[in-house]
Amino acid sequence: MRRKIKYLMPVMLACSMMQFSCSDWTDPESINIHTPSMEEQNPELYAQYLESLNNFKATDHQVVIVSVNNVSTVTTSRSQHLTDMPDSLDYICLNNTMEVNQANISEMKEVRRLGTKVLGLVDFDAIESAWKKILEEEAANAVPNPESDETENGEEGEETVDDATRFIEYCKSEVTKQIAASNALDVDGIVVNYTGFDLNSLVEENEIAAETARQGAFFDAVANWKVANTNKDLLFKGYPQNVIGKSLLSDCKYIIINAHGAKNQYEMSYLILMASAKNVPTDRFIMGVTTPYLTNSGSYNGELGDGSSAIIGAAQWAVAKTPDYTKAGISIDAAEKDYFNASNVYPTLKEAISILSPTVK
Repeated sequence: MRRKIKYLMPVMLACSMMQFSCSDWTDPESINIHTPSMEEQNPELYAQYLESLNNFKATDHQVVIVSVNNVSTVTTSRSQHLTDMPDSLDYICLNNTMEVNQANISEMKEVRRLGTKVLGLVDFDAIESAWKKILEEEAANAVPNPESDETENGEEGEETVDDATRFIEYCKSEVTKQIAASNALDVDGIVVNYTGFDLNSLVEENEIAAETARQGAFFDAVANWKVANTNKDLLFKGYPQNVIGKSLLSDCKYIIINAHGAKNQYEMSYLILMASAKNVPTDRFIMGVTTPYLTNSGSYNGELGDGSSAIIGAAQWAVAKTPDYTKAGISIDAAEKDYFNASNVYPTLKEAISILSPTVK
């Protein structure tokens, strides 16, 4: 892999140097200033760059996946553009597939030229969170009437539908919408986000059956999507040990472990150990971290205990080999927040990439 990067870097360097040679094409008195792109300045060299970049991404290497909270409105910042992200990314996941602005739709074609695949998010956690809010609103708006002969959910004699059954129908409807949105965008695959809970807490057979039905409302739709889209990538994100039907994990190209709260590399390794349950593939683990954000408890996720970047920590963790499982790369959530820097956009992301794929001096 390092030899491939060795031959790739001279072309990348030459292309990057062309960015500083455009002063002859700019007119400070002109209102409509056009700065020629690297491709416009030297189409042949840029074609070589694209070929080298695509060839590298086709090799066995540690991948870099990012997710972005894409906006539905017209873009107002370069951080909202897919084409401003580093060329070396393997995947860009759009978290808001229901409403993607036209700029991002157009840019999907451009980043694909770089060998970067665009994914859509299918999110059980979001479905579950929305359902809990529905129940809370129903409870807040309920008007108890002890003298009434009406049942809780309808007139006397009507069959009451329990909340568990209602959730299953709600989940089926919502996951269908999410998958349809990704299909409409013609993405290169989907990322399935699922946290769940410790299955060891299920003791009684009826509890196991109920949870199996609950998960099935979501994962059956995902499995059907994969059958119909064998040429597209399926990625899992969350805690795979909490999935009952683990056979689906074998169809996932990568398994991203959520390590937003990890405070050191030992905790990252522990999360992998916990995820390595029976029937969970261990040859495709991705360490999932995030740009910094403040949690409800007042602590910062995305930072390690010493205040350093979790993104850099994950990259350093990934290059330390272990015989127990395969470290396939890293994933960064809310990557667009790393854009803003006075001298170098996406500085943390670029540093992490350089750690995973160092140049040969």
